Amino acid sequence: MDVRENPEPGGGESFALNGARTRSRADAPREVSGAADPAGAVESYGLLSAREAEVMSLIADGQTNGQIAARLFLAEKTVKNHVRRIYSKLGVGSRPAAIAYWRAAR
Repeated sequence: MDVRENPEPGGGESFALNGARTRSRADAPREVSGAADPAGAVESYGLLSAREAEVMSLIADGQTNGQIAARLFLAEKTVKNHVRRIYSKLGVGSRPAAIAYWRAAR
């Protein structure tokens, strides 16, 4: 058996990418994809952080990264990083797709 394999298929001990051992619980809540439940997935399952949700709300209002940066007292580069993470978490590749997902989730 490879050192990185899970010794028990039903859970128990597993390995992280760095080789560290982690314990998993069968009754622990699992992350749910936003596609399965768009109405509550964004907030209920912690898909976006509070700041990312704030940025996404402003994006949905039609504000540019520069306007968002000024409003939230952030560097524009920080806003760009938030936007990149939002796209990744929502599984979208563009601003219009993120806005459509956000509005559907509301």
